[in-house]
Amino acid sequence: MNQTFTNSTNPVEKQFGFWARIPLRQKLLAGFGLLFVFALIIAVIALYGLNQVQAQYEDALEQGVEMRRLSALLNSELLTARRNEKNFLLRWRLEGFEKAYVNYITPYLQNIATMRGQINSLAPFASVIETAETGGYTKAQYEADLATLNHHIDTYETSVKNLVAAISQKGSIDTGFEGEFRTAAQSIADKISDRSGLEDIEITYLQIRRAEKDYLERGASGYVYVEEVKTLVVLFKVQVTESELIQPKEKEELRALANKYQSAFDNLVKLDQEIEIHNSELINASRAVEPLAEKITNTGAQLGAEKTAQARSLSNQIITITVIIVIAVLGISMLLAFTISRQISAPIVALTHTAQEISLGKFETQADVISSDEIGVLAGTFNAMTARLRDTLETLNQRATQLATVAKISTGTATIRDTYQMLLSAVQLTQRGFNLYHAHVFTYNKDDEQLHIVACGYKEGDEHEGTHGTTAIPLKQEQSLVARAGRTRKPVIVNDVRSDPGWLPNPLLPDTRAELAVPMVVGDELMGVLDVQADHINAFDDEDANIQMTLAAQIATALQNTLSYSSAKSQADLEMMVNTIGQKIQRAGTLEDTLQIAVRELGLALGASRVKANIQSARQESANDNKN
Repeated sequence: MNQTFTNSTNPVEKQFGFWARIPLRQKLLAGFGLLFVFALIIAVIALYGLNQVQAQYEDALEQGVEMRRLSALLNSELLTARRNEKNFLLRWRLEGFEKAYVNYITPYLQNIATMRGQINSLAPFASVIETAETGGYTKAQYEADLATLNHHIDTYETSVKNLVAAISQKGSIDTGFEGEFRTAAQSIADKISDRSGLEDIEITYLQIRRAEKDYLERGASGYVYVEEVKTLVVLFKVQVTESELIQPKEKEELRALANKYQSAFDNLVKLDQEIEIHNSELINASRAVEPLAEKITNTGAQLGAEKTAQARSLSNQIITITVIIVIAVLGISMLLAFTISRQISAPIVALTHTAQEISLGKFETQADVISSDEIGVLAGTFNAMTARLRDTLETLNQRATQLATVAKISTGTATIRDTYQMLLSAVQLTQRGFNLYHAHVFTYNKDDEQLHIVACGYKEGDEHEGTHGTTAIPLKQEQSLVARAGRTRKPVIVNDVRSDPGWLPNPLLPDTRAELAVPMVVGDELMGVLDVQADHINAFDDEDANIQMTLAAQIATALQNTLSYSSAKSQADLEMMVNTIGQKIQRAGTLEDTLQIAVRELGLALGASRVKANIQSARQESANDNKN
């Protein structure tokens, strides 16, 4: 039973009258219009207060907080620069001087440049220091601290550059002074190693190298090994001079190499002392930066705290005034909300009642559109949604009917053993069950690679009903929807065949406007193509293709079963005929009876009007062959 509501008896319109015809937006605008005045007052007060608070906080951010941020970044860059400097000193031997310079000294120089930029950014805050309560910290002191910071950073940078230059001059295994004395030592080793009678000289050489290694491992703290190297070099030269196993010319070469070794080693020791001085300078310079940066950070914190306290005090005053006004406005708002909600809720209740009716399956129920506001629009939209829901249910019912038709066709063809009758029944049921203009089925012949028409389903009473023609379409033919479906093994939908260049017209079907061709496939084997046609455009969609694909698969399976049954039956009939003829021949008494039985039975089995048997001996056959 459908329920509707009429305007003449609707209590909502009677109660609200003109109000029901006002759009919801205007209702809310009118209802909350009074609140706008109070909101305006709140806005003016809040805006003034917020501007003041914002100004205070901006001062805090731009001055104290910014100073803290910049000084913190300065400290961070200093730590990063120290880390790059230390990484270079620790890893230049392992990575090589050039690579270590690129990896650590280049970023170090960038850190120094960033620190200078941050000091320049801190300079404008000198004027703020002069007016703030910073515990006696004056503008002049602040500027002096920034100048001192710049000086220490310059000293730090210069010390690192001098240190790097000294390390470059010092070299490593095969470069600089270290490379020179190692080369000289290796030349000495080549001349005295494994020579009989020079064991004492070789031992002294090894002691020199041991003392050298001890010094290199301990650096400046291993100065005692420097003296040991000098003493052993002198001893080495004396031993070379006194040796009777070394030629005079070779003695001169060894003493020259020893002097070269000693000179290079002394230069390296001197350079290590310079490196130690540079290292001490850079440590002192970097340490001097830290307290100054910390001092500026604390000054920024003081400025930030002072400005923030002022902003907080003003903010509390504004909040107190705003809270009082907001409470008053909330009271009025609640009263207005209660009044307006009653006027809005009644139409919604009516719409809810209609929705409940529809939820019970009464899709013919319509919601009355009793106003022109948004609720009225909602009611109209609700009615449109209900209409679409009805259409959807009808579509679902139609699909269910189609699936039932597929099941009916499958059931009807499952028991038919004759291939032609089975296919004819399938296309006729398809045409009638789906109310189509025409349906026909092609079977695929692997030998000639053609699709042969087997059965056609015309409209009931059509003059061509019961015929199917002899059409054969090559599978490779481009102008054919049927061939295309067979090649691609996919459905082919053309909803306006007259505009499709691949459509092959049939003079017996002049009213065809839309066509759907689906392949009949079992496993990977193409059995044929089911082709259905409609006499109006846009007749088929993907859902129709899925339905017809399901039907085509069942027809293909039925066709395969029918062909298998026919093949098996033919084989069984042949075997039975051969068995029957054999039994009759076995009961014959003479050769002549045997021949007569064989000829007669074969003639009956083959349907021949005349059967002749020719028998001759092997000798006669040989003679005939010789004549030929």
